[in-house]
Amino acid sequence: MRVEALLQFALAIAFIVLWVFMPAWSISGANYSISLTPWGYVVRFFGETHVIPPPTVYAVWLFALDAGLLPLVWRRSRYSLYLATLFSVLSLSMLMDTILFQQRYLQFHGYTIAPTPTGYIYVLLSTKPVLGLPTYILLALTILSIFNMATRARWLGTRVIEDPIVAVERVLKVLHIEYSRIEGGVKVGGIKIIRRDDSLLLVNEHRIDEVDLGTAITEAVKVGLKQPVSVGVVDYGED
Repeated sequence: MRVEALLQFALAIAFIVLWVFMPAWSISGANYSISLTPWGYVVRFFGETHVIPPPTVYAVWLFALDAGLLPLVWRRSRYSLYLATLFSVLSLSMLMDTILFQQRYLQFHGYTIAPTPTGYIYVLLSTKPVLGLPTYILLALTILSIFNMATRARWLGTRVIEDPIVAVERVLKVLHIEYSRIEGGVKVGGIKIIRRDDSLLLVNEHRIDEVDLGTAITEAVKVGLKQPVSVGVVDYGED
């Protein structure tokens, strides 16, 4: 699993979580404020609170979540990075569109429109618009998504080290090779691959060898298919 993809997922989650606790955009003045939250605009006016939910606000966090999840759940193709970038751009676009909603429907010739129990009133108060931290995180997510797409999520050049036994099992499952789990490893035909501390042991009837992950996978596939097979697993490779 690529570290770059994990960073993209972390930014998506950070954006959504932070947005719950702080607005992505707001204007505030004396006894009056409008805050953009994941469930819509929260308007507060002299103690009265109203929520105005533009439909685009829900698309913002749904697209952002998709942009973070796709590179993790669909790793076999580079097209997941393209689609994740599209979702991140759409998320940012929906956020800008939602902010423009306020400019279009909640303001009129310098007056701010405030909902009341019986309708709306026009308020002329000194207000200050502010972009919140979630907006900047979403912008960072979009930039990172584009960068990951352009580099196929390889700009750091590192991977998250996973359990080698899990990696062996994944290859065997993809190739539909029968195997059995044993304590500390797997058994394929007449060989066993066992993890001991930070080493992999290849055990057969005659000897025990310490091998690397690539050798362990190759030997397991050879035994499973009864013929030499070269196996390679590349995240976001060519289809």
